[in-house]
Amino acid sequence: MIFSLFALAQNSSIIIFMIYTSYFAFIPKLPADMLKISIALYTPQWAQIDGYLPCLNPTERTLKEAKSGVVPIDEAMGKYRSEILSKLSPFKIYEELSDILNKSNKHNLALLCYEKPGDPCHRRIVAEWLGEGNSILVPEYTVENEQLSLIL
Repeated sequence: MIFSLFALAQNSSIIIFMIYTSYFAFIPKLPADMLKISIALYTPQWAQIDGYLPCLNPTERTLKEAKSGVVPIDEAMGKYRSEILSKLSPFKIYEELSDILNKSNKHNLALLCYEKPGDPCHRRIVAEWLGEGNSILVPEYTVENEQLSLIL
């Protein structure tokens, strides 16, 4: 598996970019040149995002079942994979993200939802799925003690 540095051709030049995941509360700490894309079913009104990719949202039912504890989190994540990701192409989603980034003035992008790093969350399922489908690594973006740290 290679690191998620991607090259985009733009006006005969190569642009290198990375895809990360993060969470809404961390938006103020994300770099200004990072495109912020929500993949949450509901995006908070206060969140300053650049885009929304609803095809990666969990279903409302699966989200409610997982949050209420009616369905164990592992089962809910399995449902997310079968109900949502199995119907999509990781390569086509990668291409869509590349197109979105290419049309912006940003250099990297972050897929966002609510949960803190380490908490069960569909964005890490998406990161694994994108990674497996495109032979890349999509890390969680964090900044600790003013140093970049990648949580894999």
